[in-house]
Amino acid sequence: MKKHNLNRGWAVLPSLAAVFSILAACQGKVAQNVSRSPIPIGVVAPFFTTPGEGIRHGVAMAVGEINVAGGVLGRTFEVVEVNDEFSPSKATLAYQSLAGRDRVVAVIGFAGSDVFPVMEQLSRYGVPVLGTGVAADRLTEMVRQDPARYGRFFRVMHRSSELAGVTSEFLRDFLFGELGLKRFAILVEDDIWTKYLRDEWKKTIQANPGMSLVFEDTFSPQTTDFGATFRQIQRANADYVLDASSRVPSALYLKRWAETKGPLIGAVPTGAGTRKYYEEVGAAGTGVCTVGVIPSENNPLSSAAAAWHRAYTARYGDPEYTSAYSYDAVYLLRQAIASAASIDVARVAAALEKTDAVGVMGRYRFEPDHHPKFGSGFRTINMLQYQYPEPDGYRVIWPKQRAAAHFVPPSWWRARVAVVRR
Repeated sequence: MKKHNLNRGWAVLPSLAAVFSILAACQGKVAQNVSRSPIPIGVVAPFFTTPGEGIRHGVAMAVGEINVAGGVLGRTFEVVEVNDEFSPSKATLAYQSLAGRDRVVAVIGFAGSDVFPVMEQLSRYGVPVLGTGVAADRLTEMVRQDPARYGRFFRVMHRSSELAGVTSEFLRDFLFGELGLKRFAILVEDDIWTKYLRDEWKKTIQANPGMSLVFEDTFSPQTTDFGATFRQIQRANADYVLDASSRVPSALYLKRWAETKGPLIGAVPTGAGTRKYYEEVGAAGTGVCTVGVIPSENNPLSSAAAAWHRAYTARYGDPEYTSAYSYDAVYLLRQAIASAASIDVARVAAALEKTDAVGVMGRYRFEPDHHPKFGSGFRTINMLQYQYPEPDGYRVIWPKQRAAAHFVPPSWWRARVAVVRR
């Protein structure tokens, strides 16, 4: 009968114990290293475009500040960027890659309608998206209608209905009510968010006797020549052109507008309100109006607006309309992680829902549809006018309670406005 040497078997045990001890020590070191490793944040944006560079720079500025200040939970942030090139398929792959392979705690950015297919991935991956370049109202409607499916989306910017509300009131109460302008043209880029503005402007015009829509056009994001369009607008004898663009730099059509010395113009022209606009259009662009969504000394959306604008400009040049929102998004994420005391995506999302913080754009508090509250005491939007041929020549002209200057028409329109106002 074969005997088992039990002593030999037990002699192995000290070696196993030593191995377990070494493994435990290694695991402890790995856990320690993980706890000290940077927290990855995903950024998805169309590189080298107006909204894309605003997203990238806004995030980079905030991350730099937070990391210098010690980060959050004893860890710094690390940014993982992906260029989606305004492509819905690339945006979707970017989110999937960031959420799956890179294990980011959240994804910030997206511009235009590219985010819609990403919404269908939220319930699968669970990684929150903080949209800082997407204005379509449909996104928050999706969250409200099906929070289980879309509830990981949080918008950290204005939405189309807010732009439509501000510009429609400006149209009705100021352009028509105070200046007495009656004949309007609508010129918008072909996109989901601009459709909302166009429809609201048309409703406002139709609802007010005395106002009329004399011209309407929707242009492709690939449009480069607006000469024929402005000739048609002049033939329609319009008093004012309501415009909206995002992918097409407004300088393209505002240069043509200035050359034709046509009717007054301005509503949501991309780039207006910036130094770049001055450099591209110059004194010829005096008189253009625009929504003010870039915080600065001349557009004090918060007490931090002026200082933020100086710091951003010194580092990156002109802010874009996505810059401050993207900057604020990082700080909102930091607050959520600190509140959750975790980078678990479910806990972070739950903490984001309880957000109450003041950023450079104003105060943020998410409503049930994960859109931040808008209005007095929270975020607001002013109407600016480019009045002085200099980089900072913008002034708030509306609403009255926040106005810093009166409306100033271009030289070739001053007589006509004076006649209309009499």
